[in-house]
Amino acid sequence: MNAKDIIALARDIRDTWQTNDPYKIAERLGIVVLHRENCRDDFTAQTIKFEGYPTIISINDTYSEFSQKVLCAHELGHALLHENCVNHFAITSKNVTTTVEQEANLFAIALLTDRNLDDELAIPLENMSKYLLKSIMDYNIDR
Repeated sequence: MNAKDIIALARDIRDTWQTNDPYKIAERLGIVVLHRENCRDDFTAQTIKFEGYPTIISINDTYSEFSQKVLCAHELGHALLHENCVNHFAITSKNVTTTVEQEANLFAIALLTDRNLDDELAIPLENMSKYLLKSIMDYNIDR
């Protein structure tokens, strides 16, 4: 899927269901979202998706409520865009170069931000690099 298609999917979902809340969207899609206590310090979130089983998103509950929403949107992107996967929202520099992480970041930002965002940006969302998308995500994730 190209960047325009990912942005369109996120915005279509938001418009169709009149919400950008990834928890409500996941619930409507039958995706289970779990909050995990006592996680390893390096664990943020994960999507587990295997054919024949419900898709599960796990989120470390030590993050702020806002950050958990951002993480959930990112993992929802994995759930909708990627087949049979176990994905972690990585905070390492090597993961930023993978296409699946770029796509999930783009989906999350498109879902959570105002449709008019492109009018206010110097770089349209669809033209943002993997590194810029990751920087936006990282900026919005804190404990």
